[in-house]
Amino acid sequence: MGKGQERSEIDRGVALDARDWIVRLTAGNLSRQELDRFHAWRAQSPEHAQAFAREKEFWQLLQGVNDGNPPVAVPKLRRPVNRRSFLVGGALAASVAAVAAPRVITWMRSDFATSSGEQATTTLPDGSTMFLNTNSSVAVDFQRGRRLVNLLAGEAEFAVKPAAGVPFSVSALGGSSDADSGVYAVRSIAGEVTITASTGTVSVTGGDAGAAANLVSLAPGQQTRYLSGGAPKPASDVDLDTELAWRTGRVVFDARPFSSAVAELGRYVSERLVVATHAHDASPITAVFLTRDAHAAIEALAHTQGLSVRRVPGVVIVIS
Repeated sequence: MGKGQERSEIDRGVALDARDWIVRLTAGNLSRQELDRFHAWRAQSPEHAQAFAREKEFWQLLQGVNDGNPPVAVPKLRRPVNRRSFLVGGALAASVAAVAAPRVITWMRSDFATSSGEQATTTLPDGSTMFLNTNSSVAVDFQRGRRLVNLLAGEAEFAVKPAAGVPFSVSALGGSSDADSGVYAVRSIAGEVTITASTGTVSVTGGDAGAAANLVSLAPGQQTRYLSGGAPKPASDVDLDTELAWRTGRVVFDARPFSSAVAELGRYVSERLVVATHAHDASPITAVFLTRDAHAAIEALAHTQGLSVRRVPGVVIVIS
């Protein structure tokens, strides 16, 4: 190893130590002995003090974009699991809900959920199948004469098994997507719902369900959208390979604004994603990324705009 490379490794080690001290100090539970160890570490050399100052400045930036509060790591959810078999007793649910982040509370309301970067297929009580994408959760309500799935967050594709006289319904943000058979996907992200039909016909309602203008029928290869509580937009033709690329572990951007592309990739990582500058929000991005390489994709995307990426694993990613 050359002297330059050795110096770089030492600098990196000091920077990582500084970051670790920042995280531990922010947690606020260090003992007097640990505080003494911290002060001794910082006094070792000017490089140690400078590294700590840089990391402190970095952390203060995060606090500024997080309403003055240090970032909180959200517990990683495991593969889809029936909530009722996971939580034992109402007391546990109540105690978790009292301290959980909104994302965890949503998971607690669900029957099936995936965490960051995970996808899974589940068979529903009627024999239909559901393919959940990353960070998605649903609640299932199947009774005699009723097949209802509530998409609480994220994205799912449904392969509907025909059942005479009983339509299959997916509810999301005040609207409903109904089909007797076929395959279609429903996405609920940032207050907007998107429905994409692959096969069969899908009827979408939203807003005032009694108004004829609030009913949209989708043929295969068509899509509609609606905002929370709003009416669906007219059906439009879409490229299914692009719109549903996530089914094959890809995300496809075709002149998509940088801010939207970054947000989409952020769904596949466990860290909170923070963009500290908005100068490039509207820059068009055309690219294809693998969801399993989401961290590398975020870094590559940032570099196209001349931006840098800093990551605290499991906590936050900052683009600046």
